[in-house]
Amino acid sequence: MKTPRRSQVGSSQTDNLARNAIATALDVFEQIDNEAKQKKLAHRGVLEQARANALARIEELQQQVSHLDEALAAVDSIKSPQLKTAPSKPISSKSARPKPTPPTAAPATTSAKSARRKALSKWGKVRKRIVEWLKARPGRKFSARDLANAFPELGKQQVSLFLKPLRDTGTIQTDTSEGVVKTKYYVK
Repeated sequence: MKTPRRSQVGSSQTDNLARNAIATALDVFEQIDNEAKQKKLAHRGVLEQARANALARIEELQQQVSHLDEALAAVDSIKSPQLKTAPSKPISSKSARPKPTPPTAAPATTSAKSARRKALSKWGKVRKRIVEWLKARPGRKFSARDLANAFPELGKQQVSLFLKPLRDTGTIQTDTSEGVVKTKYYVK
């Protein structure tokens, strides 16, 4: 009987080593592929959440634009004929500013008064929201610019005059230690 040559025995071992190496490499490739798929799924989840947050913010901004349009319409309806000015450039948005109605000879009607009350009540709601926001952050002091950034509906409204009723009632406090120009608003 012939005994296997030494080179034949060695070749079978190298064949086994090669197969094992290939199997190991395929396992590593499969593991890398699975990890990549998991990362893609996680990334997709983050992107979907970011998209949902952006859509929610867009809805909030659209609601604020509609409130501003209503306030502008209310202001346009209560202006006296002598104070009417040429319309300024409308802000480019889906909801355009309604054109003011031509002035009539009749005095201000109850609908104009109710429109003004409605606009004033909206400002009262904004004041309540500001107080709630400040109460959620007790002891922290905020400048007028901080409040205007946190509440975009204030727009170009002068914050010190807007908050004067709240200061007078003691609902909010002011800190003028850095000067009147840098007044800070806070709730204890």
